[in-house]
Amino acid sequence: MSRRPLLCAAGAVALIAILLATATAQGGPPSPDATPGSVGFTPIVLGGIDPAVAPGYRLDMRENVFEPGAYVTRHSHPTAIIVCVQSGAFGFAIQAGEAIVTRAGAEGTPESTETLLPGIDIVLEPRDCVAFDQFAAHTEHTGWNASDGVTILWETRLLKSDEPYTTYHDAMGTPVA
Repeated sequence: MSRRPLLCAAGAVALIAILLATATAQGGPPSPDATPGSVGFTPIVLGGIDPAVAPGYRLDMRENVFEPGAYVTRHSHPTAIIVCVQSGAFGFAIQAGEAIVTRAGAEGTPESTETLLPGIDIVLEPRDCVAFDQFAAHTEHTGWNASDGVTILWETRLLKSDEPYTTYHDAMGTPVA
């Protein structure tokens, strides 16, 4: 047997391995039947206050770190929220309610805004943001790291002081934790 077919076969196997590794490195939405919760996700509180103009509420700022392959299953928050991508790429989808997506523009000026409705998966890049007001409309959503590296988000929330930060939901939207 000549060396050329062996080299071609080895090259083809190596190319397939590289393509599979690249395809599996980037995360996707969590499976609808995934156990409610998060995987590879670390929230870090950066600061917060109990604003005098909103008794019973807390305003806080967090950095959320999504490791490669990380995700958060279907959930909701008792908050008004703004989440912006600092680095990486963040996949996001609404299952109930709606959100406003602001795409980054040149020189710090937002380029465009759009309403995100249920059933559409989007990917947010650095300086893109998503916002919704849970007080105005019940919003259930999922999020995942859509890059092959770490994704970091900055998040600001105004939430009721006596309510849980996150409530997970099953595939039917029923609160579970």
